[in-house]
Amino acid sequence: MAATKTWDATRPAVMRAMAGILAVALLLSFTACDNDAERQVKGLKMQVQDLYGAKDFTKGLDVSQKGFALARKVMGDTAPDTLYFAQAISENQLGLHNAQGAMRALKQELALRSNAGQSEKKLQSHRTLLIKLAQESGDSSTAIDQTVIIAKAVGMGSGKEPQPTYKADTDYPPDLYRQHVEGDVEIAFDLDEDGKPVGARVSKATPPNVFDSAALESFRKWRFTPYIENDAPVSSTGHHFTLAFRMGRAG
Repeated sequence: MAATKTWDATRPAVMRAMAGILAVALLLSFTACDNDAERQVKGLKMQVQDLYGAKDFTKGLDVSQKGFALARKVMGDTAPDTLYFAQAISENQLGLHNAQGAMRALKQELALRSNAGQSEKKLQSHRTLLIKLAQESGDSSTAIDQTVIIAKAVGMGSGKEPQPTYKADTDYPPDLYRQHVEGDVEIAFDLDEDGKPVGARVSKATPPNVFDSAALESFRKWRFTPYIENDAPVSSTGHHFTLAFRMGRAG
């Protein structure tokens, strides 16, 4: 005689309950993993701060890179902790005087901050630092690209005076410094589409013929925001800029 199968009316409810328990357990395991990762990120941030304060940039860079990889994996590219470690990498590369490494780090940081929706105004100091490193490392392509980005962001066009994005150091003539002589040099110039001064010449100086050579030698290495027309940089003419020579600073 065949066995008669009986249906347990409570089975569906039990199965649903078990499924619910498993789901909660899985969620708790994920939460535990997330909390553990977050604790690791917090610990790495504290290490970065301590190492930077101790000027141990080599170890600080290593910890920053580990923190960046972990935060990026767990929290995403635009999370505040990811951006924190991206900046820490840049700062430690700068501390090591590694211009190429710092430029790579700054480019990465700028891309992440831009994707996170940070305003161009907030990013401008990072861009000008990148321009300075690029300019002084002979990487004119990066300097030009970043200068054009700033020019577009500030809406450079006819009627606006170009803004300097890179200022070369201006040497204060030693004899004049010792004599406490101060002055101003107004320079007339045009700009090419890359933001480089063209045809720089002294239009006015006080006192005359004193700081002219020092001013021009420095100024010809500067870079400015070019005018933008139809979303592209263009050359322009008829600009003026005054370099001030004061005790303690020049430029």
